[in-house]
Amino acid sequence: MKRLAVTLAHPQHAGMLRALRVIADAAPAHGWELRYAVPEWNELIDASGLPPSQVTVVPGLGRWRRWSERARLPVTLARLCRAVRGADALYSTTLSTFPHCWYAGRMLGIPQVVHVYSSYGEARPYRKHLLGRARHVVAPSVDSLQLAARAIGGFAPGVRARVAYNGMDVARIAREAAAPLPVELGAARLRIGMVGNLDWRKNPRCLIEAAPAIRAAVPDLAIYLIGAFPDAAAEAAARARIHALGLADTVRTTGFLPNPFPVVRALDVLVHPALRDPFPLALLEGMALARPIVASAVGGIPEMLVDGESGRLVPPDDPAALAAAIIELLQDEPRRRRIGDAALARLTGTFALDGFARTMFGAFDDAVRNGRP
Repeated sequence: MKRLAVTLAHPQHAGMLRALRVIADAAPAHGWELRYAVPEWNELIDASGLPPSQVTVVPGLGRWRRWSERARLPVTLARLCRAVRGADALYSTTLSTFPHCWYAGRMLGIPQVVHVYSSYGEARPYRKHLLGRARHVVAPSVDSLQLAARAIGGFAPGVRARVAYNGMDVARIAREAAAPLPVELGAARLRIGMVGNLDWRKNPRCLIEAAPAIRAAVPDLAIYLIGAFPDAAAEAAARARIHALGLADTVRTTGFLPNPFPVVRALDVLVHPALRDPFPLALLEGMALARPIVASAVGGIPEMLVDGESGRLVPPDDPAALAAAIIELLQDEPRRRRIGDAALARLTGTFALDGFARTMFGAFDDAVRNGRP
C-alpha cells in the first residue's frame, strides 16, 4: 500500500473537503492510503468524514505569500517534513501549499503532485507559488490548465500535466439529499439559490442585484444564499444591500450547512454567478440532483454545461442577463425538467466518479514511478 501525504491550506473550504473525501474513498481500491496536513483544525474536517487520526496540524502551512510567514518557513518546513516522512508522494490540493511541498519533497526525496484548482486572471500567483518548478500537474478543466501554462510561459519538457474532471457520487448525493431539511424554506411557490463559499469569486452580489427583476416577474419566490460568507464584513455588506433593495422577505441566508443537499434538491433553479471558477463542485452536485442551472460562462463552467441543453450560461457579472435567464426557466416548468434531466445525463456520461479517481491515482502512480523531479 503506497502512502500519499495530502496538504490542504483551506480546511474551511467545504467543497475542497468533499473533493478530498472522494479521493479518500477511492484510495484503497487503487492501492493508496492517505494522510493529511492542514494549517489549523476546523470543524468542517469532522463533518467531512476524514479520520481525525490521519490529520496533522502544521501551523503556517499555505501562508506562503506573507512575508511574516516566510520568516517562519524553516520551522513550518521542519514540521511538514516530520508529518510527511515516509510518504511515497506529496499532493498539494491547491497552489497555496505547493511551495511547502516542493521544498519538503526536495529535502526528503518525495515527488510532488500539485492540483491547480485556480483560474487567476494574472500570471503572478502561478509564478509566486513556484508552479514553474512542478513536474506533476493536475487541473480540473482544460481552461485551468491552459491558464496555468500561459502564466509560466509553458510547461517545461518532461512535465506531466493532465486534466482530471471532478466526478460525483450520484448515489451518495441522492442519499444525503433525502435527509430532512436543515432549515425552514417557507411557503414560496418557486425557489432559486446559490450554494458555496459566498466570497467575491462566487459573486453573490450579482444574484442580489438581479433579485428585484426576478421577483417582479415571478412574485411568489424565495431566494437562498446557501453557505458561509468569508468574514463578518462581507456578510454585513450583503445584508445591507438586501435590505436596501427591499428584499428582506425574499432573499434568505442559511449560513454553512454540513449537508446542503436537501435544500439544493428543493430549488427550482440553481444559480452560480461566479466571476471565476475552475470547475465548481457545487454545480456537479446540482447536476447530480437534476437541477436546472444558470451559471456564468467563466473558467471551466462551459466545459461542464452545454448552453441551452444541460444548463444556461450567461456573461459574468451581468445581473440583467442573469435575471433574464432565471426568469425564462422559472416561467417554463417543462424546460426546467428537460434541462435538469440533461444535466444529470451529462454528469453520469462525462464526469464519472471512477474516471476522476483513475486520473488522480494515475497521476500519483506516475509521480512515484518517475521519482524525485
